[in-house]
Parts: sequence; structure tokens; C-alpha cells
Amino acid sequence: MRHDSLTGTMSKKISLDEELYKEFASYGNRDESHNTILARILNHVDKDRAQEDRMNRETTFGNEEEEEESLSSNPAVEKLEDGTVVRFKIERGEYTGEERTGTVRGGRIEYNGSTWSPTGMAREADQDIRGSDARNSGSYSGPREIEYRDESGEWVPIQSVLE
Repeated sequence: MRHDSLTGTMSKKISLDEELYKEFASYGNRDESHNTILARILNHVDKDRAQEDRMNRETTFGNEEEEEESLSSNPAVEKLEDGTVVRFKIERGEYTGEERTGTVRGGRIEYNGSTWSPTGMAREADQDIRGSDARNSGSYSGPREIEYRDESGEWVPIQSVLE
């Protein structure tokens, strides 16, 4: 952030790709600030359509390494039999008690028509429960957040199968 001496407020900086910067600048005049140009553009945006587009896009979490890991199976899930029901349950806050279940298939978790790592299922289930509120959720740690029923019928973290 930097201090704007004209308004007395703190302003954030953003970086733009060169092509995007040129296109952005084409919406303003030489004597206008970038803030004025951005305000002009935003005033002409159909906010409802922009929000709808945002909600219909898949959010990319993490990096390529994380994505690659999510494609592989999890050692704890691999130890569970196919057909084992697993769940993601919110333990605190406004959505306490809300849960979603999936099924183990081939070392992955089948949920919502796709197969997931425990972390992937946790993210997807959290999004299903919280909707747009899930974007403000913290990080996910699927092996601690995904549970299965042990021999006694108790819900336990899937990582306990490795103990």
C-alpha cells in the first residue's frame, strides 16, 4: 500500500500485464488518473453478470505441484475399501453441523460426480455448504477434515487408518 497525499488515504497497488495495461489506458485520457479510468469502467459493468460469471468459474487453488498431488491418490484413502462412505463436516461457526459425504473408489473419493483427493473433496464440499462464503475459508487439510466410520461406528479422521 502507499499513502495518497491528495486524499490522505492509503491506496493499494496492482500490477497489470503490458497488453492489459495498454487496453486499460485506452479507456482514459492522458490527464486522468488510473483510479478515474477504473471507476469509469466499473460504472459501466453489468455487476450482476460479472458476479454470475465469477460464481460459475472454477477457482484455482494452489500451484501446479498441488494440482499434481490432487490427481494422485492418498495413502489413507488407498487403505479404505471401495464403497466406504467418508464425510466432510463443519465443526464451528455459522455452518456448524453441515456435512457432505462421498464414497471411496480406487484410492480416490467420489463426490459430486468427480473423484477427489481428501483436500479436493474438502474444498468442494465446503463450497457446496458455504457457497460464496467458502472463498473466505482458510486453507484445507483434507486428511484431517475427511472422516470415515471405524469398526466401532465412530467417525474418525481418515489418517487414523494409517496408525
